[in-house]
Amino acid sequence: MLQNLNKNRFWFWKAMETYGLGIYFIVKHNTFALVPPRPSLFDLFDAPPAIFLLAVVGTMPLIYSLGDVNIKFYKPAMAGALTFVWMFFMIAFIAHDYGIAKYISFESMYAFFVLASMVHEQTVRG
Repeated sequence: MLQNLNKNRFWFWKAMETYGLGIYFIVKHNTFALVPPRPSLFDLFDAPPAIFLLAVVGTMPLIYSLGDVNIKFYKPAMAGALTFVWMFFMIAFIAHDYGIAKYISFESMYAFFVLASMVHEQTVRG
């Protein structure tokens, strides 16, 4: 297990970052709340189903980094799911920032850098 973790530590940290995003949504209620309060689609992004989806997607790289996974399309599926989740939330954070007339927030920048590191890792290492 430690050999797999040493070899796949990048994906371990992506799993931890994805779990961290879910924990962030749990700790900070109504992340996407607009002022003045008005209903929007953004209200669903930090709801329990979205947090559960983050946990499921975060578990995929955790299994890959700790175990010896030899399933044919597991790594591309895992990388695709992670890329989709982080791209989705980056766009949601940027759209929320635009909706509240705010410059780019920390959350948007963080999601961008996590996404950029994943894309870079996938293009460099394959």
